[in-house]
Amino acid sequence: MTATPSNLSIRVPTHLPTTFIAAALTYLILDAAGLRGPWMALLKTLPIILLALIARHRLSGSTRGLTLAALALSALGDLLLALDFPGQFVYGLSAFLLAQLAYAFNFLRGADFRCRRSVLRGAPVLLAAFLLAQLLLPAAGELAPAVAVYFLAIVTMALGAAAHRGNSTLLFVGAVAFMASDTLIAIHKFVTPLPMAGTAIMVTYYSAQMALLYGIGRARA
Repeated sequence: MTATPSNLSIRVPTHLPTTFIAAALTYLILDAAGLRGPWMALLKTLPIILLALIARHRLSGSTRGLTLAALALSALGDLLLALDFPGQFVYGLSAFLLAQLAYAFNFLRGADFRCRRSVLRGAPVLLAAFLLAQLLLPAAGELAPAVAVYFLAIVTMALGAAAHRGNSTLLFVGAVAFMASDTLIAIHKFVTPLPMAGTAIMVTYYSAQMALLYGIGRARA
């Protein structure tokens, strides 16, 4: 008899991934059409909530707990960034900082920085991070310290994914996509407005979250 991996459950309701894609596409289309309001903020979080339901079925143990925490904090960050109130960006950034720390701790538990693969993956991440810091931190003004702390957290998360043992290619792709999404946000906010920024940010963001979820399950299988 083959033992079932302790960190992975294969019983995922088949409608959940399809519903996630449908919810993400619905938000992207309505957002591109210019619809705004509190209900759009809630719709923005729906795909992440659906990923949390998938995580609840797909993962187990501390891997599931940390992934659910990261997704819950991400949904909170989405909600805060979608609403209009003083300090919205700082509060949203704080929620995502905690999400990145949860992801980082989750991935670092399975990391092996001694293997050649981690160096080949991690070196480009560090180079990109250095170049982006040179561009973004001077432009962030008084928010530079907060942006720098967040920057360190997401780079740590990406390095943890890069060095994760097992079949971690999808996990690393998700981490890179998350960095790309946040880079688009920072460039659009601090450097120069980007065309179709909202759509590009959310496509990479939703793709990153789904890849991280399925990637950590595959890596821990």
